[in-house]
Amino acid sequence: MSSTPSNQITAIESPSKCALAEGSHSLSTPVRFLILSDTHGAKLPEKLPPCDVLLHCGDLTENGTPERIRSALQDLGKIEAKLKLVIAGNHEISLDKLESTCAVEPRDNSEASKNGITFLREGTYTFTLTCAATFTIYASPHTPIHGASAFQYPSNEDRFNSSGTPSWAQNVGTETSTIPENVDIVMTHGPPKYILDMIDGQSAGCEHLRRAISRVRPRLHCFGHIHSPRRGFYEAYVLGYGGEAELDADAEPIGSIFKIWIGENSCRKKGFRSLTPGAAQEFRESKQQTLCINAAMEGDKPGLLEHPP
Repeated sequence: MSSTPSNQITAIESPSKCALAEGSHSLSTPVRFLILSDTHGAKLPEKLPPCDVLLHCGDLTENGTPERIRSALQDLGKIEAKLKLVIAGNHEISLDKLESTCAVEPRDNSEASKNGITFLREGTYTFTLTCAATFTIYASPHTPIHGASAFQYPSNEDRFNSSGTPSWAQNVGTETSTIPENVDIVMTHGPPKYILDMIDGQSAGCEHLRRAISRVRPRLHCFGHIHSPRRGFYEAYVLGYGGEAELDADAEPIGSIFKIWIGENSCRKKGFRSLTPGAAQEFRESKQQTLCINAAMEGDKPGLLEHPP
């Protein structure tokens, strides 16, 4: 078994092709997800609920050094979960080959694997849990350019769709970057346009990602990157759709956007956010909807996790 040099972090390469469930989404067995993002190296809450699947949507660290990433992975390793899936964010400089000379190559004996973590590069993956539930997830650490950081792309580049790109933009989608049909979950570091993406009164999300979500219609889209104010954090969005998926760049296939409020006091008491039983049941019964979650835990104050997962 090969060893991992101390200054390297292992990431799992995305397969060029991934077996997808045919027809409707495959995630039919109830599965408990714990979703985190933008923890920025801060100490995690001591009492996090056990779950089937842990998702971390990036920005594990503040400065992205291998040492800080290693420490963050060790913290995530303490969470009780059957499957732990993690992506990088724009702060993980040492994981972006374009931004660093630090090589990131898969190794069996990595800090991620020692802590039961599967570190995902951009691409599509299928997992089967011990309860026999199978789900397909698309993951991407990339966000539109803002300052100098990692995993960024110009806002006029569409990496998430194979067609339907507006005339003002360039399609740069590849087999791994394009979000395929029939994915159950989309996990990105950044949000889609106008979906829990407001910062200083401005929408900071990606228009191309929004169009991809409208086309694919996953059951769950989780992300972070935008550190929401307290009020905005205690809500989730549920996207409803019209007829057939629309690929026309000038059309708006999202037919409705519902806000679901989650009581702050309840979150503080439990230590985590969750849909109310009524809202959860309604979402389960409405198969053609997408639940959107901004899971950023750091708020307006750097280094302080103001929000529960």
